[in-house]
Amino acid sequence: MVQRRAWAPVLLAAVAGLTTVTTSSWLFGSATTFAFPASLAVKESVLVDGLKFAVANARSDGSAVTMYASGHNIPEKVVLREPKGMKVALLKKMPTTHLTIEEMMQRITTVLIRNIGLRVSRQPLSTVKLMKMIGLRGSQLKHGGRMNYDEMKPALAMLQSQKVICKIKSWPEHTWEIHEAFREFGVPPVSMDDRMPWKMCSILKFERTKPPKYGPISGVYREPKYPDIAKR
Repeated sequence: MVQRRAWAPVLLAAVAGLTTVTTSSWLFGSATTFAFPASLAVKESVLVDGLKFAVANARSDGSAVTMYASGHNIPEKVVLREPKGMKVALLKKMPTTHLTIEEMMQRITTVLIRNIGLRVSRQPLSTVKLMKMIGLRGSQLKHGGRMNYDEMKPALAMLQSQKVICKIKSWPEHTWEIHEAFREFGVPPVSMDDRMPWKMCSILKFERTKPPKYGPISGVYREPKYPDIAKR
């Protein structure tokens, strides 16, 4: 990396048409003067190609500090790291929680309201992140994997049917956000205190908190358009 960067001033001087250039590095000593004939400066195409190669390799071999200082970093590209100890392998070994479906629905809604505008995470929350953030531990988290989240699936499905949340992406993992119909006229207040995040969950009420006996949980059941025909 240092050798390629040390040749960059020499190539720049040659392209500019200079006959002497002084550079300093540990490779050439404290100060080294290079002299080349003027005819060398005429061959610009060869030197420009070499200069591009040197600069490209110097950037690719740069340290992390150099790469971060190379330009503005887009905030949306910076992934927020989870707190230490929030791994599924560790949380599923903790004492089992016993959250009801209604409590899960209230906590899911609270977490997604707090993430409006991507304030909590830089991207929509996945199912696994939701399971960890609402406080599922032990068996409730152990039996809910990436594709088989039996403990929280009824709560998510009923929130979908009531148009409280919506699925943004289904592959490679499901991600969730607050439904536009739910926040059209504003969302209910939630606790923004990380020490007491569920303080205002009791004010969240839903039309239904018990899964239906038949049919899909996330389905919307409407009155028939022609009731007389439906009775036949």
